[in-house]
Amino acid sequence: MAAFDILIADDHPLFRSALHQAVTLGLGPNVRLVEVASIAELEARLTEKSDWDLVLLDLNMPGMHGLNGLINLRNEAPTIPVVIVSAEQDKQIVLQAITYGAVGFITKSSPRAQMIEAIEQILNGNVYLPPDIIR
Repeated sequence: MAAFDILIADDHPLFRSALHQAVTLGLGPNVRLVEVASIAELEARLTEKSDWDLVLLDLNMPGMHGLNGLINLRNEAPTIPVVIVSAEQDKQIVLQAITYGAVGFITKSSPRAQMIEAIEQILNGNVYLPPDIIR
């Protein structure tokens, strides 16, 4: 498998750590992960490096109001795939996120295997939606 650079943007340290561990276990040693806790940190990382393979973005972080953070990110870094990782499970929010340019939406309640499968699909160029949303 190729090496991937993934940015985890979530203001909750415990969830960032759990996601980091899940991705490392699921995708193996060829994944380089960087964690940020705010939109300001995320923007700084995107300024330093513009070729991230994926951004895992929490919807509710300081400096982000709903989907505005996603919209701003799409404007600033249109080529970087962004996946929303959120506790939000409202079908409208999920579909809006895709409409605004997210390539996937992973609910924080997803089992680890499902999260990894979703991330693999996205890294392979596909869009991912939670199965219960598709229904």
